[in-house]
Amino acid sequence: MTDPNRFVPPWRVVELEDAYRIEDANGLAIGHLFFTEDPDQIAHTGRLSKDEARLAAARVVEISDFELALKQLRAEHGAVQSAARQAKR
Repeated sequence: MTDPNRFVPPWRVVELEDAYRIEDANGLAIGHLFFTEDPDQIAHTGRLSKDEARLAAARVVEISDFELALKQLRAEHGAVQSAARQAKR
């Protein structure tokens, strides 16, 4: 059973007009990374460039994918250990 307080994997990046939205598998927005293509706004506001925002959003999704894979590996490892203990009995 999934935790109702968690965002459902896999996550994805959706490009909007001035932001990248990170969504879970149900389309629920996890966050937004706003960007601008105006060099003056980047310099004065600290807003990300489009490439920086895209890269940051992609990294967030990669971390989510990595955590999911790690969770699956831990579950498989636990099952293997349990089977090994049962075989020793």
